[in-house]
Formats: sequence, C-alpha cells, structure tokens
Amino acid sequence: MLISIVLTLESDTPATLPGHVGRANYAAALARLNQMDPALGGRIHGGDGPKPITCSGILNGRSNRDGMEIVPGQPYYLRISGLTGEVSQTLAAGLLADRPLLWELDHHPFRVTGTTADSAVDGWAGQSSYESLAAHQMLQGGQPQNTATLDFVSPTAFKSGGMQVPIPLPDLVFGSLVERWNAFSPVVLSPEVRRFGAEMVAISRYRLESRPVAQKNQALRIGGQGQVTYRALGGDRYWLGTLQMLADFALYSGVGVQTATGMGQVRRVG
Repeated sequence: MLISIVLTLESDTPATLPGHVGRANYAAALARLNQMDPALGGRIHGGDGPKPITCSGILNGRSNRDGMEIVPGQPYYLRISGLTGEVSQTLAAGLLADRPLLWELDHHPFRVTGTTADSAVDGWAGQSSYESLAAHQMLQGGQPQNTATLDFVSPTAFKSGGMQVPIPLPDLVFGSLVERWNAFSPVVLSPEVRRFGAEMVAISRYRLESRPVAQKNQALRIGGQGQVTYRALGGDRYWLGTLQMLADFALYSGVGVQTATGMGQVRRVG
C-alpha cells in the first residue's frame, strides 16, 4: 500500500518559522505515529537505508532570509507519504480516520482543518500500490511515452561518488527511484533499470534553481528545485513502461537525500 496524505493547517496567531520545516513535519509525523503505534516511530527513525516515509515542508509557504511568515487564518498545506503497508495504514488511521486537532511545527501549533488522500481533491494526495503502479504502465495497450516531466518542488540533492550533487541528473533520479522501489516493493526491478537510466535517459528540457536547506549543525545543503523533462533515447516497451512507472512512483517515494525531512519532494507533471 502506498499513500500520500495532504494536511491543511491554519494558525490562530502570527509567527515566523524557519524557511524549511520538513524536519519539524517529520518530528510531528513520528509523534503521531507513536500515538497510534508506540513501536513504529522508533523503528522508522532508527532504521538503516531508505525510510518508508516522506514528509514535506509547507508546500505553499513563502520564505525570505528571515524565515517564513505565518499569517493567521490562511490555509497552509503539507503532506506525508507512506511506502509500506504498515506505515501507510497507520498514517491513514492517525490522519484520516482519526484526524488530529493540532499539528506542531517548530514549537508553533496549527489547527488541522482538513486531511485527504484523494488525488481528485489535491494533486499531492493519492493512494495506490506497487502492483497497481506496475500494472497501469506494463499492462496497458500501446507504446508508453518516452518522456516524463518531474516537478522538484523542494531542493533535491544526491550522494554520488563521495560528493553531494545538487542536480537531478537522470542516472541519479532513476537510480534513487529504483533503490526505493526495491527496498519496499514486492515487485522487484532489475538492477539494469539503473543502468538504463544512466545510459539511455537524457534531459531534454529543464528549469532549475539552486536552493539551500539548513542542517542541524547549522551547515547548508544545496539542492536543485524546478522542473526537468527526461527523454528515453531508446528502449522497448518494457523499459519505457518502467520509466513511466517510476515517474508515477516519485509522488510517494521522493527522490535523493533527506526525503523524510522535506527534501526531494517530487511529482510528475501531466
């Protein structure tokens, strides 16, 4: 089971928050998971490898060098996604079936005025499964498209060759998606998919900016933010279908480093 839940928040008082509150949203999400299942939050936070949860910052927030100004009565949106059945079901129970009254970000309380996992209500929301994503692309008639456009709405960066790479290059993006897919999906993809992304997928169009994200040690991590169109230069129906399937999966999984704390929040365009 895959789920992406959008929360609508409102504040009763003005406040200035840090420009990037993904880590604060992650802390709030873990706290809510612990209320529903005291062991689950600890397993997520202490586990190795990719985390089965992503947490965005405020999706419609505007930041400057002083931080993010919170206006009373204005709706703010953030989202949380689950990549395993256990996490997704617990998020659905704790955010949809039993909606919390308050959501605290960086010690500032917000009222929760709505939650949804309905993609018809919000483009960041959704519910699916690995099998459904695979069937949608692999079993449909006709030839899959050879392009996919991804919208990187929060700074996105990668670790590669001992370096930090702040550009969503094809091999890094689709390599990250394959890694997350294989970490949690019962439908395992061949490692050759990563090589296909490196050798047969190119960037055909992009509009990117570099954006800094403050770290716990007061350092900055730079990531790329904007839209990129990827084009397969070859490949049969299987490879093109896999490309499209991973582009669909990006909504739930995020891409690159620190997706649990707000970086790498991605969805396909169109």
